Amino acid sequence: MQKPLFSILIAGLLLPGAGASRPAAAQTMTPAAPAAEGSEAPVGTGFTYQGFLTQSGVPAGGAWDFELALFDAAVGGVQVGSTVTVGDLAVAAGVFSATLDFGPGAFGIGARWLEIRVRPGASGGAYTTLAPRQALTPAPIALSMPNVYTDEALNFVGVGRNFRISGNEVFGVRYTGAANQYGGMYVETSDAAGWPFYGFATNGSFRAWTYYDGTTGDWHLYNAGIRLTVPNEGGLRIGPSVDYSLVIENTTGPDGIRVLDVGDDAIQIGSPPDVGNYGVYIPSPGVTTYGLWPNTENASGEWALYTVDNIQAGNVLAAGTTQIARVGGDLPLQLGDVVAASGFDTGVPGAQDFVPRVVPAAGPDRLGAIGVVRSRMALVPKPGKEGADAFALESVPGPAGPGDFVALTVRGVTLARVDGASTIEAGQRLTVAESDGTVRPLRTRSLDGMEVTEGTPVVGVAVGAADEDSGLVPVYVMLP
Repeated sequence: MQKPLFSILIAGLLLPGAGASRPAAAQTMTPAAPAAEGSEAPVGTGFTYQGFLTQSGVPAGGAWDFELALFDAAVGGVQVGSTVTVGDLAVAAGVFSATLDFGPGAFGIGARWLEIRVRPGASGGAYTTLAPRQALTPAPIALSMPNVYTDEALNFVGVGRNFRISGNEVFGVRYTGAANQYGGMYVETSDAAGWPFYGFATNGSFRAWTYYDGTTGDWHLYNAGIRLTVPNEGGLRIGPSVDYSLVIENTTGPDGIRVLDVGDDAIQIGSPPDVGNYGVYIPSPGVTTYGLWPNTENASGEWALYTVDNIQAGNVLAAGTTQIARVGGDLPLQLGDVVAASGFDTGVPGAQDFVPRVVPAAGPDRLGAIGVVRSRMALVPKPGKEGADAFALESVPGPAGPGDFVALTVRGVTLARVDGASTIEAGQRLTVAESDGTVRPLRTRSLDGMEVTEGTPVVGVAVGAADEDSGLVPVYVMLP
């Protein structure tokens, strides 16, 4: 499907009663006028056609009217483009020349034949159709572009291939080469500081484009404003935007964003432009409302933020405070057990600090109570992670045995186990009972007309009545 560059034949034309025509000669394009310096004139779709007309074997002269039509077959076929009419065309010694323009798209992959009709210029009578139609053949220069293909029926032009990649493709480029070789095309400006661009339009109106700034070396995506920039020094800039600057949705891999091998901040929010050494840095004065707002999917009380390092803050507002501990001694611990410190132990893998070792609190002195068991914790392997980061603490059901981790509520509302001999109502202050890991109300007695309360350490205040079925009471823990 070579795209031809058409030559103009000198046609041998024969009128009724005329003799044989001269042989056809090579066709030439009429040269365009020189363009003004620094400009390039468009070529257009017209071409020059020259012929030799005889009448009764004698070269014709004078003025003649011509009708010329383009067909896709030597006989019959379908007319291509419009009919060109040339009136009172001067013919001298049989030779005539005319500029023909059948409109854009008249010449594609298919062959073309020219049908010519003539009449004397002053007659006003019917046209005589000359036979046969004249075949328009490619000029030799057309053969210098063997890899350019057109298919007018499909409205497709290809460079290096004669087929579409998809049904809507109108222009395609294919490079034939080996692996790891570039293949494509360039858009170039003659000035090094120009802005070469590739644009997108619909129905004659520009919509968006990408362009390269030859002065700064930055690459931009413009869509009702510059929305994406790749700076010459590297990186990526997004925005401005009305809503979200970046949305990550429906990813098939494990990570939405992955930041690798950074020498400075992995993520920085706000200004100044460069503050190093932090994973996520929000410079002072920070952002308008919340610097960081993470939530778990099911809000089950697990970690919205998990770290084995210390967390420092100028102010903390929380519903409660939790301490990680390890079970010591021989007795298991369960939900609601009040525990006392019995020593210290190593923390979770990767942590630098120690955690308390705890046992059920009990005894006549009831000293050393440091919290109430909230849940058993276990190091659960996390898929796709390695080393110390391959595990994270998660709540798991069941009692915690010696060496296991537990989460202790040290301040806030939780459930505590009630001593079987006690009745507890909301508002009562609670202390450690004589039975292992349980609570009871503080005891009072009247002395010389005064109500005296025992001075044992308080675990917290009951914020509701004890549940008889579970043996648990909601307590606001406030250990000293």
